[in-house]
Amino acid sequence: MTHDSKRLQYIFSQLADCKNDTEQRSWMLYEDEDDIIQFLEELVEILNNADENISCYEMSCDQYQVLINLVQYYQMETRWPIKQLLLKTFTAACHLDHIIVDILLTSVLPLEIVEDMKTNFANLDKFKKLVKMLTIIFSLGQPMPVNHQDYLGVHFASFLLEIVEGNNPETLVDMVISLILAFNLQFTDFSQNVVVEAMQSLPSAKIFTEKILLLLNREEDPIKLLKHSTDTMNSVLKMFIDIFSNPDTAGMFYTNDNKVLIDILVRQLSDLCAGNPLRRCYLELCRRILRNTNYAEHQHRKQDFMKIFTRIFCEETECSASDQQLVREIANEFPQLFKA
Repeated sequence: MTHDSKRLQYIFSQLADCKNDTEQRSWMLYEDEDDIIQFLEELVEILNNADENISCYEMSCDQYQVLINLVQYYQMETRWPIKQLLLKTFTAACHLDHIIVDILLTSVLPLEIVEDMKTNFANLDKFKKLVKMLTIIFSLGQPMPVNHQDYLGVHFASFLLEIVEGNNPETLVDMVISLILAFNLQFTDFSQNVVVEAMQSLPSAKIFTEKILLLLNREEDPIKLLKHSTDTMNSVLKMFIDIFSNPDTAGMFYTNDNKVLIDILVRQLSDLCAGNPLRRCYLELCRRILRNTNYAEHQHRKQDFMKIFTRIFCEETECSASDQQLVREIANEFPQLFKA
């Protein structure tokens, strides 16, 4: 057994004792704070720097019970210096093992973090750390448990969007947008999407729409925080498809914004090859823009769209079939635009 293995086992057992002590008393022993902080600092250090296989093995023992203990400890602990180190521990653990992301998502931790966000909004440093943790938990797009949906519904989405549209520091706004994009991966049916629903009740979503348009133009996905590969759709592109699935939220983009968006679509559809899953997503977004905006009035880049559609139609590779079907559906739905 390596030194790191022994230290991890020892620290996990000490922290389990702390959790059990906390459970058994209604008051805190403040003299234990320095010891707990020392254990957690060493734990974070090992998880960030030791052999990944050793760390993953020690955390996975007994069906990841050590992580479940730490979540329960976070729930009971009130001291921010300790909670902050627990967040650092969870972050390091998520970077090591994607199963831990699922465990945290299905635990009580997201609900605890949201409660802490609501009580710590005035403390920018604390709030940003909580936002970052929640973004990581949602970043892989795994579905949250049904009982979380009652707490993380339209009110939560409105809370986040109001921060974006309020007069807040840009670094905070950018972090909250990343959280919204990660959270939006939860909703596969746009008609039951609480982010889109929350947008409809906003007087304006100017900052949000401008920021995500910038991300799309730069081809950036700010929620790609972990190395674990997933087949999750690009979160920015998904957000656009969801917004443009509804005429009310599609109408929150000005005509000039829509033209910029169409320029991006034309560029991407011209560059992307057959078989690239992103191409289908951009085609789907194209369909939603044609359907739910005033495209017929300005017909921006119409000739470019026709060239792109014709090129896709003429492809002879097997992987083009689904894109060709989608182009056929678009042409049939909007014959006045695409029938020469």
